[in-house]
Amino acid sequence: MRLREGVLLAFEGIDGAGKTTQARRLEASLRETGYPVLYTREPTGGPTGRRIRALIAAGRGGLRPEEELDLFVRDRQEHVAAVIRPALERHEVVLLDRYYFSTMAYQGALGLDPEAIRRLNEAFAPRPHLTFVLDLPPGDGLDRIRGSRPAAPDTFEREEYLERVRALFANLRGPDILHLDATRPADAVAARIRTAADAVLRSLPVS
Repeated sequence: MRLREGVLLAFEGIDGAGKTTQARRLEASLRETGYPVLYTREPTGGPTGRRIRALIAAGRGGLRPEEELDLFVRDRQEHVAAVIRPALERHEVVLLDRYYFSTMAYQGALGLDPEAIRRLNEAFAPRPHLTFVLDLPPGDGLDRIRGSRPAAPDTFEREEYLERVRALFANLRGPDILHLDATRPADAVAARIRTAADAVLRSLPVS
């Protein structure tokens, strides 16, 4: 099945909410239906993305919020230019495991202006057709994370901080934002995501 334009779907939420699981499930489901699909994530595996991941693992490394923001924006600029826009130009369905809404929430929770972060990113990054925001209490997310990697939580995984992040995700509004209760069974969440994705895809012409 070939679309006449690309489709961008993003998955957002705190760590442990199930973003990767749900993005991968939708990827498999759409492939079975015949759609061309690309799964990708942020931070990326590029040089800037690898530096971000190393800093996260090291507990931020003493960077100021503004310096963190600069790294995330640079990584995203590279990602948009090298991966996202080319895939959209090939008329693929692009599934993003984190995008600039995460930067709004995580760096916003450090005191930066979320709307200023949005404007900065939307100056170069295409807005998703639909963004799935998976909501989960931070305590539950931390339990899931610790179950898979028992090391001490880094700054990005402290419950008080994640409460602020969660609140900023909850403030996201618009017809292209879908909030989902990630405490529900994964199958139920996946079914709701597929229904919403189908609605977007049906609204676009195919060839």
